[in-house]
This record gives sequence, structure tokens and C-alpha cells, in this order.
Amino acid sequence: MSKSKYACISVKTLAMRAQKIKESDYLELIKAKNLTAIFQYLRDRTYYGEFLKNLDPLNLHRTEIEVCLSDFKVLETEKLMHYLYGKDKSFFKMLLVQVEVESLRVLIRGIARNDDLESLRGLIVYSKKYTNVPFERLLRVKDWDKFKELLIDTDYYRVLEIFKEVSIEQDLVMIEKSLDRYYYDSLKKRLLELDKKINRDLINAQQRNFDLLNLVWIYRGIKFYKLSREALIAYSLRGGLEINERRLSNLVDAKNTEEIKEQLINSDYAFLFNHTKTIDLYMERRMKRYLYYMYLKLFSEGSNSLGRAFAYSQLLDFEIADITSIIESKRYRMKPAEIKYYLIRSID
Repeated sequence: MSKSKYACISVKTLAMRAQKIKESDYLELIKAKNLTAIFQYLRDRTYYGEFLKNLDPLNLHRTEIEVCLSDFKVLETEKLMHYLYGKDKSFFKMLLVQVEVESLRVLIRGIARNDDLESLRGLIVYSKKYTNVPFERLLRVKDWDKFKELLIDTDYYRVLEIFKEVSIEQDLVMIEKSLDRYYYDSLKKRLLELDKKINRDLINAQQRNFDLLNLVWIYRGIKFYKLSREALIAYSLRGGLEINERRLSNLVDAKNTEEIKEQLINSDYAFLFNHTKTIDLYMERRMKRYLYYMYLKLFSEGSNSLGRAFAYSQLLDFEIADITSIIESKRYRMKPAEIKYYLIRSID
């Protein structure tokens, strides 16, 4: 696709982005007294209203709002895919695969807990237009073997068939990491099929994302899970911008998190480890804030590539994540000044 062919989706994306909530909206949501007040503000004062109007404010659960926001993300992605063709469209479809993977994770956790999967229907989000996963049939299964069997015509069967059982006593980290690895490997494959000259900034942005995900994974794998070198390597992502195979090998060989910090002290990613007392508390937020500003830049400068549309989708993800954090904060009666520390975007 030539640069001129991105003009339509670029203009469409600008219009969609213009409707998104502003800092003043975040401030009002932060000040809201409870979940009902947040819901009413989103319904009556933001573009999310159309997707929330059928919820009952007198019988409301936070997950209902969060699922509606995720449904909105799916519809926005499908809308943009209408303007894409070939490898560009295949790459953009990975945004829907990401949502699909999260829904599979929800169901797998349900099987591990021996839940009635039908009771999880309200948590399942996917593109009915583009999926080949039989979610309606999965919701009716009672055991792990049948669950896997229903996925035999999808790529997920290959990912999950090696796991012979799931239970609440079992550590599900490896299953979930396998799904993540499948998603990111597929994303990387389609990323590298894009026109590299036109989409260089987009490709670099995603490779930085891989770098950061690896750093968080390795840090937590060493500190909290005490994982072996083999496990850390097996579930690390390949194809990063700065963290090549040699650097990845050195990182997983670190004896502790201090050695990880020392290896990265002069890198672009040193910011993850600069605040010793709050590394664990804010590491993911720092990573996402870095990516947020990276995608803002890509959105601004990516008008002649797929970059602007993809950046829009990532910025929408961050917006939904921040709304979800605000909703969650009301459970713990956090003060407005405290809530701001947990948001991805900076709020003055």
C-alpha cells in the first residue's frame, strides 16, 4: 500500500481521536464519589455513552462497564480495518487476536476453578466478525480436554495441547505466558511483513514494546517466581529493538535484580529501575507511560503510514486502562491525588 492509500484511514483516525476524553474528563472521573457517579459521567458526558446506555445504574458492577469499554475497542478496530487491505489488514487484525487471547485466559481460569463457564459469558469479548474461535461452544464445556478439542481447528490448539490439565492449585503462569508468546510471535511476524520503508517508525515502536515486556518479565521472573534461566528464555519475546539475543542472555543470567539494573544503567530503559523504593509498585505504570508518549508521537507523525491508526488503537487501550484504574480506585476509597499516581497518562 502506497503512502497515498493511508490518507483515508489517517483522516478517519484523526476524527475518531478528536472524540476521546480529555484531561478535564479524567479530573471529573477522579473526583466522582463512587462507581455510579463514574458510570453516569461516562454515559452522559463522553462518547462511551452509546455503549453504556443499556446498563442499569441501580444494579451495576464494575466489570460490566469494563466489558462495554472493551466491546467498544473491538468495534473501533473493525471500523478501521474497513480501510485496510492485504498485509496491513492482517497486521491490524492482531489487535482483535489480543482481545481474543484475553477471553481465552478468562475461560481457562474458569476451568481451573471448576466454574460454570456460562457464568463467565459477560466477561468474554471478541470480534464476532473475524474470530474463528467457537466461543459459544466453549462456554458449554465442562472439562479441559473438551475445551482443547474445540480449538483443534485454531492455532490455539497447538499452544495449549501440551498442557495436560489445569487446576487452581496449578500455576497457570506458563499457560498464560504461552498464549502471550503466541500472540506476540504472530504480531511480530505480521509486523515484519509490512512495508519497512513506510512503516519504519511503527516497527521500531513495536520492537521497543517487545524490549520493555521482556524487561518486566525477566525482572519479575527472577524476583518473584524464581524461574530458571531456561524458563525465562523460553517465554521471552524475540525481535526487540535494543534487547538482542546477546543482551537477553546476559539479563537472564543475572543473579538478582540489582545485576539487571546495572546492565541497563546506560540504556533507554534505565527509567524502569531508577526509583528503588517503588520499582515493584510502579514498574508497569512506568512502562506504559513510556509507551503512551511514544504512541502519541507516532500518532502525530505517522500520517503517511499505518502508524497513526495503530497508535490510535494503543492510545485507546491506555484510555480504557486509565478509566478501569479509576473505577478500581473507588473500591479502596482512594483520594484523588493518590489515584493520579496509578494512571498511565499524566494528570496535573
